[in-house]
Amino acid sequence: MLGFFRKKDRLDTRCSVKIAPWNTVLDLKSGSNLLDAAIAQGLPVPYNCRVGACKTCQIKVLEGQAKSLIEREYVFNREEIAAGMYLACQTRVESDLLIDWPQLLETTSTQKQSAVLQHIEAMTPRIYRIQLRLSKAASWTAGQFAQILPQGLQLEPRCYSMVFGAQDQSLISFDITLYPGGAVSSWLADTANLGKSVQIELPFGEFGQHLSSEAAAKSPLLCIAGGSGVGSISGIIASHAQRQRQPNDEVAPVVLVVGARQRTDIYGLQELRDLAQQIRLPLYIDVVLDREPVGSDWQGKRGYVAQHLQQILADAASYDQQFQQTQDAWKVLLCGPPPMVDSSIDSLKQCGLKAQQMAFDKYEQSAAVV
Repeated sequence: MLGFFRKKDRLDTRCSVKIAPWNTVLDLKSGSNLLDAAIAQGLPVPYNCRVGACKTCQIKVLEGQAKSLIEREYVFNREEIAAGMYLACQTRVESDLLIDWPQLLETTSTQKQSAVLQHIEAMTPRIYRIQLRLSKAASWTAGQFAQILPQGLQLEPRCYSMVFGAQDQSLISFDITLYPGGAVSSWLADTANLGKSVQIELPFGEFGQHLSSEAAAKSPLLCIAGGSGVGSISGIIASHAQRQRQPNDEVAPVVLVVGARQRTDIYGLQELRDLAQQIRLPLYIDVVLDREPVGSDWQGKRGYVAQHLQQILADAASYDQQFQQTQDAWKVLLCGPPPMVDSSIDSLKQCGLKAQQMAFDKYEQSAAVV
């Protein structure tokens, strides 16, 4: 064993990663991403989001030192960190390692099935809400996502987060952002494709699942959403509030911060306000626009979300005493474009919040635009 974990020379740029219990060994260049290297060498490794949010690619480091590209407190609890848990997609290999990859050959608990594109609604000029009719009922929770590929397209499936709320488990909704030249998003937003079939696999991910514990269910929420992430976050807020709903119980307050380009990109907020009123949820919403025309009559905040977070929390506390919370009381959910998520995390940490209070889901645009 000592020979396996040899000290590296400066000129030695190769590392060996031995995977238990199959004794498979990956030979790769120092500094390589573990998940990318495993995929490139043809291993049937489990993965989905590739941005450190879903835990599908979790591994356990048994020997050696791994380099995590994110703070592991965002996705693992203290016991898991102490046991050596990492995410392969966020692990840079800088030394020889012995790891356990228990899900390497396991069958996942997801369902693959066909579905029909049933409804399309333009929420904004760039965001569409689509509904799929599944061939058989499925179960999912707010914050999870599915992989979708229209039949006939020779592409990799695209990941979209479910919009929670349908009572019919064979009917499922997604908010998608339409990218110029995007094959999958363009197909899904095209009314000419209504009634046509897609392949879908679900559910994936654990975003928001940590709120199911009794202690977390009573925590105030700070939710930060950008783009089509508003749909997923709204579902989590609704689910979180309903989970607390007992006769005469007070519901923990929620602050929602939405980042958008222009006023025309804002959607879904009135629907959420109506729900909050129905279930007596203390809800404070603020919107930050980063591309609103200078000459418009917009009276709200401009710039980037991260620049305004401290002031928004102060404004919420002034608005209603229910939002006067200590820093360590908040549970934070971030969902949307990576720059918004990353900069907001940095800003919150400067305000004194800790990584273990936060969970995120980054909406990466595929390299091959879809």
